[in-house]
Amino acid sequence: METPQTQSAELESQARSLVSKVKKQLGANGNRLNPRVAESINYSLKRTESALKDKDYPKLISVMDDLGRAYEKHLKGFKSSRLWSNVQSFLIAIILALFIRTFVVQPFKIPTGSMIPTLLVGDNLLVNKFIYGTKLPFTDIKILPGIRKIERGDVIVFVYPNYEKDPSKNGIYYIKRVVGLPGDSIDIDGRNLVINDHTMRLDYLGEEPPDSIGSIIEADDLYVENLFGKKHLVMFNKGRESTQRGNKIPVDKVPKGFLFVEGDNRDNSFDSRFWGFVPIKNVVGKAFIIHWSWNSERKGILDMVRWKRIGRLIK
Repeated sequence: METPQTQSAELESQARSLVSKVKKQLGANGNRLNPRVAESINYSLKRTESALKDKDYPKLISVMDDLGRAYEKHLKGFKSSRLWSNVQSFLIAIILALFIRTFVVQPFKIPTGSMIPTLLVGDNLLVNKFIYGTKLPFTDIKILPGIRKIERGDVIVFVYPNYEKDPSKNGIYYIKRVVGLPGDSIDIDGRNLVINDHTMRLDYLGEEPPDSIGSIIEADDLYVENLFGKKHLVMFNKGRESTQRGNKIPVDKVPKGFLFVEGDNRDNSFDSRFWGFVPIKNVVGKAFIIHWSWNSERKGILDMVRWKRIGRLIK
């Protein structure tokens, strides 16, 4: 048989539980209530807390009844809606992430060594997708203008253009450096690019040890190339005075709406010298920063991470 003390303790426990539920729902959904309803519930809540504090049990029973009815009528239904609210927040986060990936920036991982020494195998970078203008997905319809036009020296990500001849590369992303714009003539003299009859200057930096730049078997010759004032690193195989011309060099004139691109690892890059021009409509964006770099050939997690490359801007 329950004693008065036991009944009082149970009543207090029920009151605290009800107060907690009401406060929780008010905090989460109070702004969705009619202001007058919310004010009435707060009034009942304060009376219940006051009676609980004073241990005024007859009054507590009465105000708990009022508070309980208010909870059942106005707040209980929000319990299931909170799940939907969480689902909505999750969906908004996904939509925002997809929007950013589609129109703002997109991650890209370097799979090959064609852009060494600028980019190494295992570099993870971000591509600026709005700098040249944004398009509706899967169309050529531009919905926002670009900040600037494509320039010589830009490192761009694009969809491989000649997939008709090689269906396996349909939709594959490539990354190269722009060396020729529409209207440019392009030739190669030894290791030097010749653009519009101007020979691009190469300044020799020395021999690059294989382990310092990636999984290269032999040392290579490292240069700074100057594309009409825009400087960047390029690399050539040791012992070769002339780089590969491919079957597309010389170019009398880059067609309107197209680009001529090359990899910075000039003797180890499959690029416009071999498969031709890149339609400007195929350009995804401009690579601008390395956010992570991983050398899988190293042993030990700390040694695998190329810490000094993280956060490096791409030039």
